[in-house]
Amino acid sequence: MKFLPIAKLEINKNGEKYFQTLEGHTVDALKILKIYIKRNREIVDQFCERWKLNKEKFLRNLFLTVYLHDIGKLTKEFQQNIRQNRRSQRYPHAYYGFFLLHDSFTDTIIDVPIELAPILGHHTQLYDNLYSDYNQFEKPTFLEEEIRKFVSDAARIYKELGFDEFFKFDGFTLNDIPKFSWNGIEKARKRFVRKINMYVKENKDWERVKSVFSYIFAILQTCDDYASVGFRKFVENGKEKGGVFGAVLKDEDAGEYVPVLQIDDPVKAVLGDREPYEFQKKVMSSGKFVTLFAPCGRGKTEAALLWALNILKKHKRNKIIFAMPTQTTSNAMYDRFIHDFKFGKENVGLYHGRSFIKLRDELKKEKEEEFDEEKDAEELRSETFKGNIFFKPVTITTVDHLIYSFVKGFSQADFAFGNLQNAVIIFDEVHYYEKYTLEHLLALFKLLRKMDIPHLVMSGTLPEFMLKKLHDYEHVVDWEGLKFQPFKIELDGETIFDSEVLEEIAENYRKGLTQFVILNTVERAKDLYKKLKEKLKESFNQPNIMLYHSQFTYDDRIKKENEIYQRIKQKPFVLVATQVIEISLDISCDVMHSELAPPDALGQRAGRLNRKGKFWKNEVEHKLKIYIPENHLPYDEKLINKSREIIVNYQKPVSYKEIKELCDLAYAEYELGKSDLLIFFKKCAVFGEHWRKVATESEEGLRFKVREENVQYVDVIPECIFEESRDNALRVQNTAKIPLYYLLEDLNSGGGAFYLYETPERKRAFWICRYPYSYEIGFDYGVKTDNLNIL
Repeated sequence: MKFLPIAKLEINKNGEKYFQTLEGHTVDALKILKIYIKRNREIVDQFCERWKLNKEKFLRNLFLTVYLHDIGKLTKEFQQNIRQNRRSQRYPHAYYGFFLLHDSFTDTIIDVPIELAPILGHHTQLYDNLYSDYNQFEKPTFLEEEIRKFVSDAARIYKELGFDEFFKFDGFTLNDIPKFSWNGIEKARKRFVRKINMYVKENKDWERVKSVFSYIFAILQTCDDYASVGFRKFVENGKEKGGVFGAVLKDEDAGEYVPVLQIDDPVKAVLGDREPYEFQKKVMSSGKFVTLFAPCGRGKTEAALLWALNILKKHKRNKIIFAMPTQTTSNAMYDRFIHDFKFGKENVGLYHGRSFIKLRDELKKEKEEEFDEEKDAEELRSETFKGNIFFKPVTITTVDHLIYSFVKGFSQADFAFGNLQNAVIIFDEVHYYEKYTLEHLLALFKLLRKMDIPHLVMSGTLPEFMLKKLHDYEHVVDWEGLKFQPFKIELDGETIFDSEVLEEIAENYRKGLTQFVILNTVERAKDLYKKLKEKLKESFNQPNIMLYHSQFTYDDRIKKENEIYQRIKQKPFVLVATQVIEISLDISCDVMHSELAPPDALGQRAGRLNRKGKFWKNEVEHKLKIYIPENHLPYDEKLINKSREIIVNYQKPVSYKEIKELCDLAYAEYELGKSDLLIFFKKCAVFGEHWRKVATESEEGLRFKVREENVQYVDVIPECIFEESRDNALRVQNTAKIPLYYLLEDLNSGGGAFYLYETPERKRAFWICRYPYSYEIGFDYGVKTDNLNIL
């Protein structure tokens, strides 16, 4: 019987084995590649022009990279193991494939054999010492006859699949199959790493080399991963009994893995029947690098989306990335794309550290009673993975995840970076970030310009020090919206806890108003909520009042947000919150009470006051009442003092133009420092450090930090939740972030408020917190914490 090399094994629920031949898996991968080229031909052409690559050679070598990526499976040991359902991690086929090919890839896209890098790294993300410890591996026996036949079949498969419509290919010449030795393969690996690193350094060509490598890599990974998915689906369909199979993907099925956004009428899709504002029209016709300054509630998101759709068409790009400041804002933007813009779940991805919880909740809503946590786990993993790698035409993510894709900060960073190569990126609410992250962002903008990746930077209070750094961008301003005066500023010399302030809030409640009360720390927000609730109970049995801050469990935060949207419809209503309200919720109040904060923060808070209003006074006087906090934290003391001095002169009805003036005055001496982003980017152009040294799985910085951590936090599970469900409660959605200070102080003093619980399998350990916890309040620490920077 003819020997057929095997590449894949799937076992169905009845224990039947389904094998796919190496040729079958390769052909399925190439079918996906062909669909990719057909649907993205103009994008590929644009990429090659951008980086001065020969288009035909690029496509030919892309074909070869996909065709040859699994050649390392042609070893006696791999073939024996897969037939016996044994793992072959001691026979790394990506490494052995690289060794077979390392002297044969000579006609390369650039001056070094960059095509070998995706093959070497297609199972483990590349880093300098990948596969360096050969004590972990076993010596392979190459199946020389099968290797030569597989290589010679490339020309036949090229013709059979119709790749001759894209490029000419007469076959691939494999030099003598190298005799395997640990010394030989290690020399080849070291020489290759050194050659790539030296080439990049000597030519100072980091952006080009990383872009070319990662784009090929992303296409290879897409073809390989989803050919495997296609075979798994073939097995799950159960139409065939177990056995050995060749290619199983039909051409129409392969298209599922190459999604393309099709919007016939962008204005209609984004704005419906509304006429675009003048600034939205201007943004639509702007170029590749733009800043947008418009007040809250004026349609910045719609303007940015119209710009992105125009750039996709005009400059031949294929993905839109929305980079948001927080997980909560990412979730909210995802909802807008799915429910408001109706782009469809198949076109919109979401990724951040806890996005799978949001995606799970969306899946539960979609399937209702049919939702099954175990059965739907695979779909949830798939959706999370697609968000992680920016797979879909639109992805909503955090700035953290975006930046970490540039510095190998997570296990799929190269895959994600490859998918960014032909994207347009929208940076929302850039004023939100503190100095440290802004420095990274400015470095990132420079990189994006060098790589010719279009991006738009937008804000409701875009400060002058940012605009100066972006002087060569097109600046679009909503001049009409900046004239409106939606609220009046009043500065009160008292603290927000003053009895007269509490009485004023109670009186406004009696008048039926919606009020937001914003404090600068979580503990002050809790204290005021309790006092205000008791005050309102003097006149109302069940006052409509809620508390919202960052230290609830993730599940409770989502429930709180949904409840706020419902409760705010029932006037009167009072929401007591911290800074999390600044950009997380699309809601509006009649009167806002806020502790003093920097002008940009106050401007963002006021974006939830008389939202979309033009005048501060109608049937209600819309006021932003500002009170003096007990201390400056979490903000810089000098900045708070300066803000107070400036705001004294702005106690009047104000426009967002004047809010920007406030910001510029407050930050007149603000100087940004230098980011180390470019240093890390250059170090990891192709190889570099292992991602686990760069950041944690939850994207908290180790050697590279996106955000400055003035206060460190730790995830804990409230004991009341743990006691109710025990091991079933050990899930990320039941964790809350609290200051690490509480945990360390308790451990040092032996207070017993925290204990570490390890799962029976000892795969994970969770901190359990004994402090009382409730959905209404969160944790009740019973300690004063205003000496901490707690948001």
